[in-house]
Amino acid sequence: MERAIITKGRLESSRTLILDEDIPFTGDSFEIIILKKTKGIKKIKRKAGTLKGLIHMRDDFDAPLEDFKEYME
Repeated sequence: MERAIITKGRLESSRTLILDEDIPFTGDSFEIIILKKTKGIKKIKRKAGTLKGLIHMRDDFDAPLEDFKEYME
């Protein structure tokens, strides 16, 4: 049975890992997965009106569609 132990720590060198808390020693071999925290992706602030004049709606946009005429009656 596999078991996951999640803790935080820091990597001192390529062979030394300092953990923030003790983990139970079972004498078995184990794998270590290192996840590096990354800074959040910087979001670009949106500017209102940048697409003004690029999107057009037809004059008959709200007109009933012929395809749905039988459902509208």
